Amino acid sequence: MTDNEPKFGRLTPDHWGETMPAHSASYGRGPWYYRDTEAIMLTYMTDEDAALDILPSDMQLVQPATAFMVIEFNHITTSGGPYGEIYTGILATFEGQVYGYTNAVYVTTENALTMGREIWGFGKKIAHRIELNRLGTGEVEAVVELHEGFIAARAIVRPERNEPASTLEELPLAVLKVIPDVEGGPEPALAQLNSVLFTGVPHKGADGKDELYSGPARLEVSQLSDVNLPVGQIVDAKYMRMTADLPYGKILKTY
Repeated sequence: MTDNEPKFGRLTPDHWGETMPAHSASYGRGPWYYRDTEAIMLTYMTDEDAALDILPSDMQLVQPATAFMVIEFNHITTSGGPYGEIYTGILATFEGQVYGYTNAVYVTTENALTMGREIWGFGKKIAHRIELNRLGTGEVEAVVELHEGFIAARAIVRPERNEPASTLEELPLAVLKVIPDVEGGPEPALAQLNSVLFTGVPHKGADGKDELYSGPARLEVSQLSDVNLPVGQIVDAKYMRMTADLPYGKILKTY
């Protein structure tokens, strides 16, 4: 071979990684395991018009308009280390099945953002700080700080009643995945309505009780953030320490 002969790269498709960058994948293959996750989960009434404005046209709003918010800190994960996360959603149906259409997500690490966007299509953004704190009052506080000094959400739950794991309902999440056209065309290169079922199993205390508690709660959200669905009456509030597995999802519709 002379210096004038064409030289092609050696990275053939059979040696690509499963994620980008192809020569050095950002994360491994699922399922992904979450251990020692701490979470506040709130369900509340919201404004119907606000919900309809962001709900995909293929989904039907559950009435009365109901939203949910989960604020969690994942202490141990195989998806890229510990990180905080908040997501909000709207109860809606697709072909008769109830889903939590997830309209907004913030996380605190790049790997959690990249994986969520690339695989399922969650529109994740980065937050400066998401943490859960135990207060001297016995309450648990969750704080979401988008950038230093800007609090997007603050929730406080008083864990009063121990609940069995059976009170948790399995709710598959739905998400609209949109990949833009690299040539700048008006239509996306890929658009899918996808779903994934992420379920948590509460830790067991030394007495055998599930580490799941319900009680009164307060919630404040900033209208300048994505987690800004209007907060009406809070109908359910829980605090939990849990273990969970995150699987791949399924495609509900390709546009």
